Parts: sequence; structure tokens; C-alpha cells
Amino acid sequence: MQVSFKVAIALILVFSLILAGCVTPPPKPPEMTELQIREIQTRQYEGANFNEAMKAVVASLQDQEFIVTNANENLGLVTAYKDIEETDEWTRFWVGAQGSYQTIRRIEVNATVRQEGKIIKIRINLVAKGMTNTGGVIWTRPIYDLEAYQKIFSKIDKSLFIEKEKI
Repeated sequence: MQVSFKVAIALILVFSLILAGCVTPPPKPPEMTELQIREIQTRQYEGANFNEAMKAVVASLQDQEFIVTNANENLGLVTAYKDIEETDEWTRFWVGAQGSYQTIRRIEVNATVRQEGKIIKIRINLVAKGMTNTGGVIWTRPIYDLEAYQKIFSKIDKSLFIEKEKI
């Protein structure tokens, strides 16, 4: 049985569209006000000093397998990232060497630490990126998941408590 050229092209197009639908979608941004976003991203600590807070931020990120890329005490800025492998084996098989596809979700963190009198304010900003097998970025979205921020801040709380109590 012989398949016509037009039918073969049509089948290739259909399979291409099916494979394109297998891409992991980016997280959807929530409907939150700027104030609500800032509330989940910021914590205040009384009685801690700036250096302890910087160390606590770095330690908490490292405890959660983030790779710290920058820690600038003058600016009170810490940046880090963590890669999560998300390779779909079927996509890898079908696309192969013909194109790029998402292989990694990268979580990037920017944390700022600033002192206002006896209060230390720490603000954390999380961003997710879909990375391709060729190193490109497919999508970028801010993360507004309360649990993600609580997890980081609970580690910072613990680190500051241990430092304060000299444990």
C-alpha cells in the first residue's frame, strides 16, 4: 500500500502538533495585589543583627539545595538557584536532535536583607524558569506559592534562633 506525499506531510504535521502539546506549561500567576505579594515575600525579625541575617539566608538556601551565586553584604543581596530535572522521555525520543524541549525547571531566588533600627527585614523573591536542552529559556514566571516562601522563612527562623541562643 502506497501513501501519498500529501498524506505523509499531513501525518507529520499532526504528530508535530501532538508533541508540541506535551510541553510542561508554566505556572499560572495568581490574582493577588502587590500588597498581598509583598506580605508573603517579607518577614521582620527583632533583635537579630545584619550579619546574622545574611548568614541565615545563605544557610537556609543551601539547606534546601540552592546554589548560592552571589552574596553581597554591602547591598544586602543574596542570589541563588536550584535546577529540577523535568525531562519527558517521550518528548526526548520524538524530538531527538531536531529541536529543543524543556528539560529543567530552574527556581531562582533573590533575597534582600536590610536593617531598620532594631528590626531586620528580609524579602525573598522566587522565579521559575523553563529551560531547554540547549540552555534556552522557554518561559519565566514569578512564584507566589505561600508554602514555598514559608519553607524558606522557617529555615531562616530556625537559623536565627540557633544563632541567638548560641546553640
